[in-house]
Amino acid sequence: MNKKKAVVTMLACLMMLSAPAFSQTLSVQELQDLPSAKFKPVDSSAAFNPNHWAYKTLQDTSKKYGLLVGKPGDKFDGSQPLTRNEAAVLLVNLIGKIDQDNISITESEKAKLDILRAELQTETQKLAGRVSAVENTVDTLKGSVTNLEKNDKKSLKFGYGEKFQVTGGVQAKYAGIMQDGSASYPSNFSLPLVEFGVDGELKKHVNFRISTLPNRSFTDSSTYSNEYNSLADVYVVTDIIPHHKIYLGQTRVPIGVEGTASSYNLNFVDRAMIASRFSNNRDLGVKATGNWKYMDYYFGAYNGERNRRSESNTEMDLSSWVNFKPLAGLPKFGKLDIGTGHTFGKSLYSYDVFGGYVGYKYKKLGIYSEASFADRYNGFASANAKANGHYVATTYDLNKKFQLAARYDKFDPNSKISSNHTTEYTAGLTYFMQDQNLKFQINYVYADNPNANNNSQRLLLFSQYTL
Repeated sequence: MNKKKAVVTMLACLMMLSAPAFSQTLSVQELQDLPSAKFKPVDSSAAFNPNHWAYKTLQDTSKKYGLLVGKPGDKFDGSQPLTRNEAAVLLVNLIGKIDQDNISITESEKAKLDILRAELQTETQKLAGRVSAVENTVDTLKGSVTNLEKNDKKSLKFGYGEKFQVTGGVQAKYAGIMQDGSASYPSNFSLPLVEFGVDGELKKHVNFRISTLPNRSFTDSSTYSNEYNSLADVYVVTDIIPHHKIYLGQTRVPIGVEGTASSYNLNFVDRAMIASRFSNNRDLGVKATGNWKYMDYYFGAYNGERNRRSESNTEMDLSSWVNFKPLAGLPKFGKLDIGTGHTFGKSLYSYDVFGGYVGYKYKKLGIYSEASFADRYNGFASANAKANGHYVATTYDLNKKFQLAARYDKFDPNSKISSNHTTEYTAGLTYFMQDQNLKFQINYVYADNPNANNNSQRLLLFSQYTL
């Protein structure tokens, strides 16, 4: 079975657990015309002929809502019998389209589809396999069919592999200074990220990714910041071990949650201060990730020199993070993540970074908090620097297009120096024109620094487009 069929089949199984409500009324005559749903499924080897009620229901509803019928190679052409497995695949494709496009169908159609769900339940469960291996809420799977179709259109094939895809994105930012403090933030236009990459499958269970940041220097810089290194992700990955992925190459070091997150998926224009100082780095090494129903984990062993720097010693950095999901079996109560991790190593100095995270999402509301403590963080701070910081953030989805966000963010770069911390208060609005592929953000940031003569106020405007 190809991936598209697997996804849409699992979608149908999940939707059986939570059928949406639809508008309009159902006539008595329509009810009388419907067969009973209280029967046991017949032998799966049986087929529906063109005059069977199930065949007619699938054919009529599919045509009405724009699913292609009768294309070359499609057995559902109005003349040939339809196997029960083929009917199950057509049903879940139809349900996926209705859900993705928010189509309001009649009560008669809804009742017929409910009966088809019951009739074909055995087939859809066999096709789906273990539904627990995927997210068990319909929201997380909305658009899966459409996204797969879009990705297939962008896929190319080459001589020794498949699914060769061109990826990339661009971010534009304007920072307007409303009140300047001691930090002396610049007022300017910038391109925080310009990325171009390719993904592909070398063979089954073995994929690769190469991405570059063309607006940054390719040379081996003396700095340890991502800002000056043009190579981003460069790795080969395999998922041959169930529930696991093994990466070999240059990847993000798994320090914290926000610092490890993709730059394309942030709730704010800028990362929290602990994320930008302690993490948001890539390094050369090997990383393993595990994904289970109630727990995820990450573990990596790296050179410790960050992006593209030459190895200066024989030491390795070790980084680990574990995340627990106690509500994974009770999705109606929301999604809860509790994580902690430790990274240590040696470059210029021996260093340690400890962190903890709690995140909760319930329907439209999200609350997230993270704290980190570091001794000579990333191995590149002064020999006596001990830093710490934390943030608390919340998001609220007004609808599918607009999201409100607020964050309290505090960072102390050296706890041995009194009144050396910075506290930022951020309020923001995000407009998703096309999910994360095309979005716009506006953030107001008020920074309080006890050592500054004046606190600062900034207005950040941001746009993002990804392939």
